[in-house]
Parts: sequence; C-alpha cells; structure tokens
Amino acid sequence: MAVATALHPSRETPATIVEAEVRLVAAHALFTLSSLFVLLGLPGLYGPKSARMGRLGLVGFLAAFTGTMLIAVSGNFGFLAPVLASESPQTIDAINRYLPEVALNGVAFGGFVVGFVLLGLAMAKTASFPRPSGLLVAVGAPVQLVGFALAQFASPALWAVAVLGSMALGAGLAWPGYRMWQHPAF
Repeated sequence: MAVATALHPSRETPATIVEAEVRLVAAHALFTLSSLFVLLGLPGLYGPKSARMGRLGLVGFLAAFTGTMLIAVSGNFGFLAPVLASESPQTIDAINRYLPEVALNGVAFGGFVVGFVLLGLAMAKTASFPRPSGLLVAVGAPVQLVGFALAQFASPALWAVAVLGSMALGAGLAWPGYRMWQHPAF
C-alpha cells in the first residue's frame, strides 16, 4: 500500500497522467494487489476477535471492507486514464464531475476512512491486539486521505502525508496479522 502510494503521481491531471503513465499504472496494479490482501486479511483479523470487538468492531469491519472493495473497483480507472488522457483529456474532467462517479468515490473513501477509524479504535481497546496497531489503523486511513486531498488541492509536496498515512495503516494491519500467523492461538 505504501509503495503504491509513493509511486502514484501526486496529481491526476491529463498532463501528469500522460507524463507519469508507467508510475500510474504500476501504482494502480499495486493498489489492486494491496486491496486484495486487505480484503483477504480483514476477515481473518476480525473474525476470531469479533466477540471482543463488539458493535464498534463490526461496523468498522463492514465499512472498511466495503470501502476497500469499492476503492479496488474504482481503481480500474488508473488503467484507463492514460488512454483517456492522451486521446480525450476533457473526458477525464467530465468523468470526475459525473455524479455517479463522485458518489461512488465518496462512499468508497467514506467507508474506507470511517471503517478503518472505527476498526482501529475497536482494535486498540481490545486486549487481544497490540494497542498501538489499532491506533496506527485508526490514524493511518484518514491521514492517507488527507494527504491525497492536500496534494491535489494545495501542493504536490504534501503527497508525503499520504505516503505516511498508508505506511501507518499498512503497519497497523500487518502487525496483528503477523502475530496471528506466528502464534495461531493469539
């Protein structure tokens, strides 16, 4: 996830998409792969500890799973964007303003952020998980999204915020996953 974020261009304009096509496609391939790993890992992380995580954990799990799935699906645009940017640049702006696309992205990112914040908080308050791992999850998702927005609307230099957020989220998910793999009774 962090490598995909680091590779991804900080802005997605037709010019930057054409200019950074290889990086963009590689980033989206890695985002797709990392989303697959998250979708496969979340049930294993949540399932055995679900009773201890309560309703907060359930809502967080469902929202994080849904948000991750929708982001993975909408990530397909990264494979189409270079063709559109070189053949029909105005189409990219039209797609980004198209209400169903805006709504899908809103639900995807909202579910992703809210879901991981709630799941991370449930993890942090459950003795079964290392508390810092839950805090990394709860902080990582919103920091990643804020970094995306800051880089798009303020300065591409702020893309580092998105990279740090994805590192925190990935570490927060990997830490208990690794412990569970090493110690199945965990």
